Amino acid sequence: MTNSQVHPQGWISLFIAPEYEKRAKQMRAKRDRQYGNIYTEAATDERWVGDLGEMVFNSWFNHEGIKDFEWVLDDAAGQPDFVTALNIRVGVKTVKRKVPPRKDFTAQITARHANEPIDQFFFMTYEITKRRMWLLGGIHRERFLQEARYYGAGEMVHANYQVRQGHEIYNIELTKLILPMDWIKQVA
Repeated sequence: MTNSQVHPQGWISLFIAPEYEKRAKQMRAKRDRQYGNIYTEAATDERWVGDLGEMVFNSWFNHEGIKDFEWVLDDAAGQPDFVTALNIRVGVKTVKRKVPPRKDFTAQITARHANEPIDQFFFMTYEITKRRMWLLGGIHRERFLQEARYYGAGEMVHANYQVRQGHEIYNIELTKLILPMDWIKQVA
């Protein structure tokens, strides 16, 4: 996190070295061997981006001096990604994008994750062609589900994104998230 930048919107970005992408891909392959994949996968999915998001989140907590949190790595299926010292269960959600985030963008979770044992979601986006991770903010799970819009299979989220069968989502405006530095004070 030493090469991180806080932007005027309150988002944090940092560049990712290729070795971290490689480690995330290895982590994803190991998890797929251990748990399988419950989704139909497209070649463009780049599912390892979620693992990279967890790595960045772990690094961010360490960089900010957060102590006594757990990164749930063993028997992780259906579990939170992190548990803070305050026993707050966090689900880290990371999507890839070709462009940097804008205030009119949204954050999402797959509908199948809506009832996981999570207290807070934290959202990131990975600007994949530039290898830049963006920490966007967090939100309490109940508030997210109350304010998010559900998109079913076949619905268009925007002109370039049609929801695939089995990949239904809940989607919320980035402006409804609590900015990273404010959010971290609430959970750690």
